[in-house]
Amino acid sequence: MFGSVRKTLSGGTLVGVALLGLLVVASAPAGSGPATQAARSFVAAGEYSGKPLRAVEGVDARARRVGNTIPALADALRIAEVAGGNRSYRLQHAVAGESVSATLASPWHADGFTGKGVKIAIIDGGFAGLSQRQAEGDLPANAVTQDNCGGRFATADDHGTAVAEIVHEMAPDAQLYLVCIESDTDFAAAVAYAKSQGVHIVNFSAGWEGPFRNDGSDRFSAIVADARASGILWVNSAGNQADTHWSGAYTPGDDRVHDWSSNGDEGNTFMWPNDSVICGFLRWDEWPNAASDFDLALVHSGTNTLLAIAEDEQTGSQPPFEATCVEQSSGSDLQVYWAIVGYRVTSSPQLDLVSWSPPLQYSVAAGSIAAPATSSAAFAVGAVCWQSRQLEPYSSQGPTIDGRVKPDIVAHDSVSSATYGAFDGSCPSGFAGTSASSPEVAGAAALVKQAFPSYTADQLKQYLMRYARDLGSPGLDSTYGAGELQLPEPPDLVAPAAKALPSTGRLGKTVKLVSSVSDDSGAVSVVEQVLLGSKTVATIKRSGFVSAPSPKTVATAWKAPAKAGGRYRHCVRVTDRAGNTSPISCARLTLR
Repeated sequence: MFGSVRKTLSGGTLVGVALLGLLVVASAPAGSGPATQAARSFVAAGEYSGKPLRAVEGVDARARRVGNTIPALADALRIAEVAGGNRSYRLQHAVAGESVSATLASPWHADGFTGKGVKIAIIDGGFAGLSQRQAEGDLPANAVTQDNCGGRFATADDHGTAVAEIVHEMAPDAQLYLVCIESDTDFAAAVAYAKSQGVHIVNFSAGWEGPFRNDGSDRFSAIVADARASGILWVNSAGNQADTHWSGAYTPGDDRVHDWSSNGDEGNTFMWPNDSVICGFLRWDEWPNAASDFDLALVHSGTNTLLAIAEDEQTGSQPPFEATCVEQSSGSDLQVYWAIVGYRVTSSPQLDLVSWSPPLQYSVAAGSIAAPATSSAAFAVGAVCWQSRQLEPYSSQGPTIDGRVKPDIVAHDSVSSATYGAFDGSCPSGFAGTSASSPEVAGAAALVKQAFPSYTADQLKQYLMRYARDLGSPGLDSTYGAGELQLPEPPDLVAPAAKALPSTGRLGKTVKLVSSVSDDSGAVSVVEQVLLGSKTVATIKRSGFVSAPSPKTVATAWKAPAKAGGRYRHCVRVTDRAGNTSPISCARLTLR
């Protein structure tokens, strides 16, 4: 609530969000920018003179970052109703690309590791343009589709199509399952479908905001945990909110309005592009029921007009959460700000603001990771520029509010995409955001799964994290996780060959035990045994490795006994550098 200063317009009830009140105070000095605006105080005043703004539900729009731009990101927004009147909000973290070369996957493909036999589900908001991508060879014709989004599979948006492109590029022979969703109910159904199809890996390049703590205890994380318990590796984008998230303590000045800086600035400013939707989510750490009451206001900077407010009343039985989404079609970009107002503040809880918008004036990257990437069952993926290997400024970071390290790994974004265009020489461009880095990891996991079919989801995750290139602070950290996705040399799973050849020698003399050996990796160690009947009388291990990229005859020396008492034979086994061993081969050994 905004107390006595709230003013309601006629017909001012907004669709599913809040009352559109109007507040105006003295404007900041002429020419002052976001970083220099004076402290603001709220007083009631008249109507905003621009074109109407409306808070919306069931949003189907794209918000483009401006200013410190991420124009290629084009995050798609959705709002969905959930039971009990609470709402959950889903954000999609949005040609031959650069992923294969950036991850060192090319040698894996050359050795035949292409994801064959592995099933990957891409759960996303829509797959517009799929048929064109299939016709042009960017996606396989045999992809299985599942419409969980009310008949809008091919029309909702093209985000899922772009995500699937990267998975297919990384794992071209994996079986893809493309599943579209709109709501949290669809989300649960999509996971149930993936389980029913025997899917090994799920990619979810999206996140949810809602009335939950973001510690992995929410219902979305529970669904992810169920998938993991069923043996599915769940790969999830970390989010793109590092520069649109703020966290800290409530610090009011001489009124109830939070001061964002030491100069008393009561507004967290950003530019709002024309014809776009922005959303604000405020939570404070008094779960499950709020002892304090906070409101979140959206205010126009030029006139200090209140444009929207989330003002659910918290009286001790409601969750500590406020949210509002608003669309503007004023004909121009607007400079606006978020303001936080506190009532009956009984403790000093940590506040977290997430803004689905261009970058905020005051932002805190730490703790910006979103559900369900916060789940311990999710393999959370941040983003580095594929060209520079530098962390993208929007890549969401941990730790989670309960202190766990997230993300788990970082992969590459700004890759060329048939759907979103080519990399233009600098980041961000092409397909930018953690929506692009996450499917890169899902595809890499498919290559490992093909190479090691018995690997569990935990083993796949551990393998990729073990070989990641450490970035930032040594070891795991909440900026890069284990580091940059880098596949090692592909595993050598081909056993070497060995064939014992008939050999002859004289009693009491040194005898040459002759065998033919070879290995695709080029070198083997050789072990020979001499048997008298079924009894082993000698084992000889040659020192070092023998170079044998093609069949090569080798001779191992053995001192024969002075007297023979039966039938001899010699047997050979070789081992390559990867530890693969040949079957044992035996041949006649004649002693005279």
